[in-house]
Amino acid sequence: MDNMILIDIETQSFNLESGIYEVACLVVENYNIVDSLYLGISIENYTGVKKYGYGFHNISKTKSEINKFRNLLTNYDYPLVAHNCPFDKKFLDFYEWLDVERDFYCSMRAIRLKEKSMRSYSLGSLISHYNLGAEADHEAFQDVSKLYQLLDIIRPDTWYKVGQQIQKQYSSKKTPRTREELENQYTVSYTLAGEIICFTGKSRFIRSDMQEIAIINGAKISNNIQSSTTMLVVGEDAGSKLDKAQEKEIIIISDDEFMEMVGDNIIS
Repeated sequence: MDNMILIDIETQSFNLESGIYEVACLVVENYNIVDSLYLGISIENYTGVKKYGYGFHNISKTKSEINKFRNLLTNYDYPLVAHNCPFDKKFLDFYEWLDVERDFYCSMRAIRLKEKSMRSYSLGSLISHYNLGAEADHEAFQDVSKLYQLLDIIRPDTWYKVGQQIQKQYSSKKTPRTREELENQYTVSYTLAGEIICFTGKSRFIRSDMQEIAIINGAKISNNIQSSTTMLVVGEDAGSKLDKAQEKEIIIISDDEFMEMVGDNIIS
C-alpha cells in the first residue's frame, strides 16, 4: 500500500465512554511523510506523567479538533492505518469523527503476515525488536512516529481491511487456565477489566488461547450470552449466541479484531 494516513489515538481506558485525549496522524506517500497533524489540549499546571491521555483534556466532542481531523482526511483521500485499528476505529466511530466512509487497515495484522515468527506483535514489542526504543511511549505523536519507522523497515506486502476475513484454520478446544495459573507465567494486565466475554463460532485461533488472553487482560469468561455479558467475540458460522447478543445490544467483534485489540500477551 503506497499511500496511507497513519493514526494513533490515546484514551484512558478500553471503555468507549472514557473519551479521546490525543490524536496524531502522519500522511505517508511511498513511505515518505508529506503531512502531519497533532491534536491534544494540555491541562494547565498538570505535573504528572503524560501517558495514555493523562494530562490532556477530553477532546472527544471538541468541534475545532474534529474539524481539523476531517480537513486532513478531505485533503488526502487515503486509507487510515493504525496498529490496533479495530480499537481506534471504534472510538472514532463512536464520537462521529468521520463524516465520510473511509477504509481502515491494521498494521499489526499486516506485519504479522510479513513477519510470521515473532512471539508478539504489540507496538512495544516491535519497537524493542527493531531497536527503535525500549517500548511504546503511549503518547500519540511519538507512537505514530515509531509506527512509521516500523512500516518503513518491514514494508508489509499484504493488507486486509478491518473486518475482512483471512482464511481460517479450524482448531480443537481445551479448557482455559485460571488467572491465578496464568499470572505465574505471563504478564497480567487490566485492559479488559470489567468485561465479561463470550466466544462463539469457528476460528483459526484456538478457543482456549483466546479465552486465556482475555483472562490475563482482566476479563471474565462467559460460556453463554447472559444479562451480565458485555462482549461477544465471533468467528465463522456463529449461531444463536450472535442472535442473542444482537437482541441485547452487546458489543460484537470478530476474532481477528479481538486478537489485534489485545496483542501484548500472546499465549504460546
